[in-house]
Amino acid sequence: MRKKGIFLLSALGAVSLLCGFDSAETAESILEKASENSASSTVMSSNFTLNCDIDINIGDGETTTAIAVLADADFDIQTISDPFSASVEGNVNLSTFGIGEEIIVKTYVISSDESVVTYAYTEDSASDEEGEGTWTYSLVSADEYDLQTLLDLSSSLDYSQMEKLGLTWELADEAADYDGSECYLLTAVIDSSNLRTVIDKTEELVGTEFSDEMGLDEETVSMIEEMLDGLKINIEYYINTADCLPAAVRIDLNDTDLTTLNSYVTTLVAGYFDSGDADTTTTVEVALNDLSMEYTFTDENVEAITVPEEALEAVASGEAESLEDLADELTGAEG
Repeated sequence: MRKKGIFLLSALGAVSLLCGFDSAETAESILEKASENSASSTVMSSNFTLNCDIDINIGDGETTTAIAVLADADFDIQTISDPFSASVEGNVNLSTFGIGEEIIVKTYVISSDESVVTYAYTEDSASDEEGEGTWTYSLVSADEYDLQTLLDLSSSLDYSQMEKLGLTWELADEAADYDGSECYLLTAVIDSSNLRTVIDKTEELVGTEFSDEMGLDEETVSMIEEMLDGLKINIEYYINTADCLPAAVRIDLNDTDLTTLNSYVTTLVAGYFDSGDADTTTTVEVALNDLSMEYTFTDENVEAITVPEEALEAVASGEAESLEDLADELTGAEG
């Protein structure tokens, strides 16, 4: 009986070494295993949440008025890799001056060898009756937008390539708990010293500059870069010890220094509040209480991405506006 007990304990010990936290692993080896194991899966379900809690403090030297800006978002995401299709369904809640607003968002992307079709639904509680939102759509040829190549490039990022992006990962000495599961915890930081590298490499991957895509001139780009000088993005990446599959990614900007941003904001808007009294100087301070997001990989099975019938009907009837036409209207490009 005793021998059986010793054998059982030994077996359990061997299993724990195979499936549990292994102190011999490195950040590089864990990331490579997670990448390899994820690559074998053709479907993925996930959840994305965001929380934003900001105070805008406006002072005149004697009194300070605080304006609370609150926002949270919750999206369920499903993807199938070959051929690529995806659905994103969720909502965004906004609150300013105590007035709340909910925006419901649904997006479906269906790709084929010939095209990439996107259907998007938006319903805003501030302007729409319940259930009476707006559908838009986009149809882009595969020649014009090579989605699969971009997906292949992004999924092929290995540890060395991430290092070139400025992402240096550190592996925690002990296992971490995520939602009841034992995980390896890897951390990284993006700040002003490596942000430019991340942007450059991302632009190289996408094949276009963000400033050109957004129509920004050099002066505006320079101002944005100065305001981002104090940026600090903390990243926590949880990977299950049992199967080395990703569990979740947590990101927060709570250590960001907003000194430069506040200086710009004060300069830009203080004149609007000034009473004309030379002895009174208006100050504006953005106080970041929390800006965080979490991306969780879930176990939900994804069999197919189905575009709702109401979306198809909206396009067929002409009720859904083309995203390309809408962009032209917004930019004044319409003839």
